[in-house]
Amino acid sequence: VIKNLVAIIMAGVLGIYGLIVSIIISGGISSPTENGNTYSQYTGWAHFAAGISCGLCCLAAGGATGVAGDVGIRSTGLRAELNHAKANAFAGGGGRGGDIVDEGDAGKLYIGQVTILSFSGAIGLYGFIVALIITSSSTYPCEY
Repeated sequence: VIKNLVAIIMAGVLGIYGLIVSIIISGGISSPTENGNTYSQYTGWAHFAAGISCGLCCLAAGGATGVAGDVGIRSTGLRAELNHAKANAFAGGGGRGGDIVDEGDAGKLYIGQVTILSFSGAIGLYGFIVALIITSSSTYPCEY
């Protein structure tokens, strides 16, 4: 059961990326003063670009994580069930016995699943890094 939670946890990490970027952007927004506006149009567009960069990359990574997680969980479960059925057939038991049987080579599928999920999560990480770079260099004061 624990192996099936990997895709869910990795999808939650993508949401945390967006939360971090939104906190950074909201910290960079300043209200106008009596001397004028301090939040320039450049800073606004930079914050918009950072949010879109992180959001779209995490959307693509979430879709890839969902598909890879679904296929990986199903294939690992089917492989473990097939190995369990083979072990029962060779042991002479016609049905399901009370003994616990190793899942066999289903672990190889699990390693491949985690590798694919890691690469799909990297798409969101790249968008998060780009958003951090954009927000760190978006301090261009308004001079009116």
